[in-house]
Amino acid sequence: MAFKLLVLSSLLVAARAQQSAYGQCGGNGWTGPTTCVSGYTCVYQNDWYSQCIPGAVTTSRSSSTSVSSSSTASRTTTSSTTTTTSSARTSTTTISSSRTTTTSTTLTTTTRTTTSSTANPTSTSGSTIQHWFVFGDSYTYNGFNPWGTQPSTSNPLGNPAFPGDTTSGGANYIGLTVTTYKKSDLFAYGFGISGATIDPALAYPTQGRALDVEISMWIGQYSNRATVGVPWTSDNTLFSLFFGVNDITVTMARTDMDTYTDKILASLMNQTNTLYSYGARKFMFINAPPVDRLPAVYGNAAIKTNVARWNSRLLTFAADFKNTHPGSSYVVYDTWTDYNKVLDNPTAYGLRSDVQGSGTDQTYFWRDAYHPNVKMHDVMAQAISALWRTVGWW
Repeated sequence: MAFKLLVLSSLLVAARAQQSAYGQCGGNGWTGPTTCVSGYTCVYQNDWYSQCIPGAVTTSRSSSTSVSSSSTASRTTTSSTTTTTSSARTSTTTISSSRTTTTSTTLTTTTRTTTSSTANPTSTSGSTIQHWFVFGDSYTYNGFNPWGTQPSTSNPLGNPAFPGDTTSGGANYIGLTVTTYKKSDLFAYGFGISGATIDPALAYPTQGRALDVEISMWIGQYSNRATVGVPWTSDNTLFSLFFGVNDITVTMARTDMDTYTDKILASLMNQTNTLYSYGARKFMFINAPPVDRLPAVYGNAAIKTNVARWNSRLLTFAADFKNTHPGSSYVVYDTWTDYNKVLDNPTAYGLRSDVQGSGTDQTYFWRDAYHPNVKMHDVMAQAISALWRTVGWW
């Protein structure tokens, strides 16, 4: 069974003239729709991928959401807390060469509306990102301690200082984005934990810590903006989540990945909802790279299928999350395409042609059996920076 990234999206809309929100709409070899539904524009990301993105990304405020941003003065509100619970059915379809099956999972979200008696920090005008809270696994890990030195203009990573303690042998995509490719001041807070998965009950993390631990650390230090002294707001802050490598590899022996993938992604969205309940409104979901090309599992057909399934369904879950969370906006960064682009032509990036081997010499694509060297992180940083500029976040 052969899959390509976003094949689900392209097959479902083949009969229509326009691509759906955040779907693929162009790129080398693309044969699907090249125009987007009303309100969205087909925007070039790279030679292999264009995406339907809102013509003007805005972060609207709903009457039920009290965490607001202001381009003028900070203001004081009174304290109140309201809790509501809603359930959204997420339907996804698996396309294979022999059959079409449809599965459904229930994504339960709890929206907590909270105001405080403290002043709301003044945000920048427009939608410029100033703070970037980054959640993920070892590809995101940079050794950041949320209770240590905080990021600043002269030290945008806080602690450790750039390039941080990474798995790349140098800077990773976080550090490179906020230094080499920055457009303006941007402070990054890296919560990634090596070996982390989304949900330990579904895919056990290799070091026993998962996304829930990362979010708990974030809540403990940053949920009360007045206490920590970091002036993040709903408007000037991005929350990104980059998972999949560990979630896919530790479950590769399962035979029920059609439904299991949905369970994991439902957990991702439920945990994203926790961030939403504290005021997060801008999100970036990063899809899974071609895990089947890791030296440790190179050529594994089951993993290749699972990655394609993961990436196509992530689009559906992300779109459904936005539809059920007023005022939220998101982008999906397509790391799968960028990884394949470099792996398919490594010498064009100054790398060795051997993409199955690995070494600490930065001329290898892979540093070890699971992690890329700096070059791939550099490609990611460039693409992320370009994506943010495209949607008006930077």
